[in-house]
Amino acid sequence: MQILLALSLLLNTFVLAGFVYRSWIAPPVFEHRPPPPPPGPRPSPLEMVARELDLDEAQRAKLRGIIDQYAATRRDRQGEIQKLRDKVAAEYRQPTIDLARIDPIIEQVARLRAEQQKDTLRSLAQLEPQLTPQQRERMHHILAERLAGPSWSRPRGQGPGPVPGGAGRPPQQ
Repeated sequence: MQILLALSLLLNTFVLAGFVYRSWIAPPVFEHRPPPPPPGPRPSPLEMVARELDLDEAQRAKLRGIIDQYAATRRDRQGEIQKLRDKVAAEYRQPTIDLARIDPIIEQVARLRAEQQKDTLRSLAQLEPQLTPQQRERMHHILAERLAGPSWSRPRGQGPGPVPGGAGRPPQQ
């Protein structure tokens, strides 16, 4: 009987210790951050769309010039945006924030971002003639789902996407 009592006491101690650890010592689940993205340059939206369309080698060869030109333009524009962000950060470090100096910089960043989005669409339009009808349809679905961004006003599953569950997933009901 004493052995059973000792084992029960030991079991209760472990349960209590686990409860204390989980409640007060271990960080909550929502505080765990996902791992950082891999180092190196991220693929551009044009490269991501081209990858998802499963282009064959002939299509890739024809579109390589468009993709390379787009990547160079994007890289230059991102450099300009980063310089402007550095200017804004320098203004934020000042003892007083001067909106008259920051406003034009922020407007210029917004203009460069808008130009980048337009350039992305122009480049995708140049890709379109080289695509098969299925690839073209898939590209339009990708554009509607990803590049247009989420719409918080419509219920999930209603909108431009091909299926309620998202790209490439069957509907989940």
